Amino acid sequence: MAKFMLVKFSLMAEITDADALREAALKKFDADDSTSDDYPDAADWHASEEGQEERRQIATQGRDALNQFVDPTKASRLLDGVPGVKAVILGSSVGELESTTQNEARDVWANREGITWWPEVRDAELARQHREGITQWPGSEPTD
Repeated sequence: MAKFMLVKFSLMAEITDADALREAALKKFDADDSTSDDYPDAADWHASEEGQEERRQIATQGRDALNQFVDPTKASRLLDGVPGVKAVILGSSVGELESTTQNEARDVWANREGITWWPEVRDAELARQHREGITQWPGSEPTD
């Protein structure tokens, strides 16, 4: 019987040049052969209201621009060559982290993922207290 494991990778992307990202995403979008049930021809889809709306989103939203480059198939290749393992692609998503610094973005990510101990990891004093047995991490066993 097969056993399934969820392998989850988180990657934070800092957009350092939104204009360059959007320009590259628009070029990629325009070159793609996107279609839909209503528009089986790529040129018709790109000219459709649906295609034009998606293009507007890419031109104005960093999340949508970055999503043009997120490829779950490439990520699944990390498991290529692992004996006895077959990657099953479940999907991908790009979500904005409301923040202005990397530390704030990491805090938002940790909160979103339900990682309750993250703030303590970043606090050197709490880490020292934990090492010395003065305090404990949430969910850890008491120290002697």
